[in-house]
Amino acid sequence: MTTHPTEPATPDPRVRMLDDLIHGRWVLTLEPTPDGDTEVVAYRPLGWTGPGDPHERLAAPDHAALRDQLVHHHTTETEHTRE
Repeated sequence: MTTHPTEPATPDPRVRMLDDLIHGRWVLTLEPTPDGDTEVVAYRPLGWTGPGDPHERLAAPDHAALRDQLVHHHTTETEHTRE
């Protein structure tokens, strides 16, 4: 017997973040910092016409921190589009 929930489950923002990366909504790269370290950077792809700033740049010291930023970005972006 299959039951159907009365309300759709809230999508996990981590899954959406991975979907955004897989479908090319963000371009990831590594860039040197002035102090000689490397940071992980996410850009919108060239010609971006989706929501938000097409020149947006997110940077973090490592992949885990950038994933957190992308999840947070998606969560706040979703909240702004609902308003």
